Amino acid sequence: MKDKITAHWNQISPNYRKMYRDHLDEEILLMQKLFLEKLPAGKKLNVLDIGTGPGIQAFVFAEMEHNVTALDISEEMLARAKEGAKNRNLSIKFVEGDGENLPFENNTFDVIVNMHLLWTLTDHDKFFSECCRVLVPGGRILAIDGQWFQPGYVPNRNYNQEERNHDELIEYLPLYDSNSPEMITDIMENNGFSEVSWKSLPEYAEYMKRCDPEGYDYLSVPYLATGIKC
Repeated sequence: MKDKITAHWNQISPNYRKMYRDHLDEEILLMQKLFLEKLPAGKKLNVLDIGTGPGIQAFVFAEMEHNVTALDISEEMLARAKEGAKNRNLSIKFVEGDGENLPFENNTFDVIVNMHLLWTLTDHDKFFSECCRVLVPGGRILAIDGQWFQPGYVPNRNYNQEERNHDELIEYLPLYDSNSPEMITDIMENNGFSEVSWKSLPEYAEYMKRCDPEGYDYLSVPYLATGIKC
């Protein structure tokens, strides 16, 4: 199953978030503004970006001069992220690995960030448990996601191979069409996080609609869920 998921992301990596690429500087500034209020001031942090994809969140924290490690299950996504980091002259450690089985020691990171990752996971208890394990005591998780797909979506088999591969993954993804911040914060609280909260991100929704007005057929405003390791 993980092989299928990895193959899917490798396949779509050349065009993933293609319509946002010309607006990357704007997105980075938007995210930096969003995260600043959630981070301790005046401290250089060890940050882990899980499911880095093209590297956007890794760039956000690297440009704030934190120490950044970026992980993804897809080697093709990592190749794109590495190229982007090189173009921006950023020093980031890239690791190929699974967010549900993190290849890091306990108590390693001050901050974990992820964007558009939660709906792609197969086991959210395992994921948040792993995040809690590798965070230092008092470390924080910042998770951006949203409801991207129509509830009750039924695959249409009359389409191309890339779309067919996408739909074959649905049965493995429990939050594919039922992703809510309330559900996510409940899972976080059950797996070692305290001071759990979430907020809507209307500014980010407007940015996404402006960059991709046809492709972003959103059903809900994106949200940011946060929590602190007990």
